[in-house]
Amino acid sequence: MKYLLRLTLLLLSVMPLLSLSCSRRRGKLDAELARLDAAIDNRDTYIASREQRIRSLKNILGQSDFSDDQRVMLNQQLIDEYVPYQVDSAIEYLYSNIALCGRLGDRALEDRSRIQLSYLYSSAGIYLEAANLLDQVDTASLCSVGMIDYYTARHKLNDELLLYSRDTVQKRRSHALADYYAGKIIDNTDADSLVNLQFRLWRALDRKENVLAADYARRFCQGQQPLTRDYAIAAHMMALVAERFDDREATQLWYARAATTDIRLAIRDNSALKSLAITLLDDDVTRAMRYVRVVMDDARFFNSWLRPWQDMTVMYSIEKAYVDRQERVGLLYNTFFISVGLVLLLAVGGLLFFRRQNSKLNFARMQLQQANVRLNISNDSLHRFNEKLLSLNDQLSEANEVKEEYIGIFLTMCSEYIDRIMGARRHVRRMLVDGRIAELRKEFSSPEPNKRELEEFYHNFDTTFLHLYPTFIEDFNSLLDSEARIKPKKGELLTTELRIFALIRLGIRDSSKIAALLRYSTTTIYNYRSKIKNHTVVSREDFEERIKTIGAFNPQHH
Repeated sequence: MKYLLRLTLLLLSVMPLLSLSCSRRRGKLDAELARLDAAIDNRDTYIASREQRIRSLKNILGQSDFSDDQRVMLNQQLIDEYVPYQVDSAIEYLYSNIALCGRLGDRALEDRSRIQLSYLYSSAGIYLEAANLLDQVDTASLCSVGMIDYYTARHKLNDELLLYSRDTVQKRRSHALADYYAGKIIDNTDADSLVNLQFRLWRALDRKENVLAADYARRFCQGQQPLTRDYAIAAHMMALVAERFDDREATQLWYARAATTDIRLAIRDNSALKSLAITLLDDDVTRAMRYVRVVMDDARFFNSWLRPWQDMTVMYSIEKAYVDRQERVGLLYNTFFISVGLVLLLAVGGLLFFRRQNSKLNFARMQLQQANVRLNISNDSLHRFNEKLLSLNDQLSEANEVKEEYIGIFLTMCSEYIDRIMGARRHVRRMLVDGRIAELRKEFSSPEPNKRELEEFYHNFDTTFLHLYPTFIEDFNSLLDSEARIKPKKGELLTTELRIFALIRLGIRDSSKIAALLRYSTTTIYNYRSKIKNHTVVSREDFEERIKTIGAFNPQHH
């Protein structure tokens, strides 16, 4: 009975935080989303500020008159800047610190760096290496703070395995270990400390003790200063708790606050913006898609091995939301056409009625003429609308078919490259076991494999593009004067110029993106585009727009 009373009082204390009045909450959410949009607009400024700090630290580190102790400290400052920003750079400096600590003979500090690197590996999905690093740690040499870091890294590894492992036995083992290390952290930290609150919150969420989780989240959030990474984490936790109570607006509000803080701090290892985008799919698909573009850009720059695959699920959700919206638009069109049909039926009925009124025949004829004029205008407008609708449907059908084709090819290529990487690893492992290191070095020093893979990439792109747009070369040449028309050589599907404009046909117009895809410099791409435009039979301004309309995709080829 006392326990129920305590839970009731606790629920009453936290519910005002998660249950504001509808109008005030809607206003707060709109204002927070506006702040988030403004932060995204100024995102480059925040990123430039972090880059400036990194450059300053690197310039200082580049001086040669530092001792190893001082270099360890400077490396750690760079690591702190890189951990939420770019994972591979953070890993590089952590390995540097491990080597420096080894030279200094400071085993405890060396193990602290290993623990930090293991935590980072777990976040990036590199679980085996994370476990191996933790196994190398001499826990007897760690202080109490070092042990808490060690427990936290162990908890992180098992929590990640719990989330992403598909093996039922492994999931049960990881869950038990994650709960064990959470308990060790709780038992060895002060009850009012933020670390203690954080792991009590994790345990409450894990055990579905939502009321306790709400209390811990509130207390954790109250202890943070705005515009800090800890505040972003706390706001994310508040969102998770609000989600447990099915409080949609509170969930979106806290995700928006966490995402705004991440953007302003130039934190590119974040998940709040992705979670917010998912919750907005039913409310604002356009805004959700804008947020996901930012998420994907951050994931590519952060360079985590795991993040891009996690983000693929979001893309599926957005695609589904888009299809649902198209179905609603289709329903709206059907309703419109039915309404027009009913109007036409009523018009015919009125005409018959007027014909029966012999005494008002002249008046009825005048009314009929006027109605016919209006009806003709409506029919013309409806005809133009139908033509635009058919054109739009054709474009949507083409875009969907092209997308499906390239998704299938992308997945196939990913699978093939995974097989190649695994085969290469087995080959390298066999040669290392046989002691054939010199032969291995000679084999991997040759540029031929890279050249073959690039040629294979070009061939796959050419084959797929011409499968989708079989008349592209002829249509493209029809826009050029006779001297400048391009004919691929024997055994060649597309030339470099044709590939550039093939990418433009697919909607990629940025020269830097085209250069990255085709492995050329931006200047080279610009020169190719300018050279072709000098020989066009249409205006230079309209040339690339005409390119985007040629070689229309035919689903029957699919």
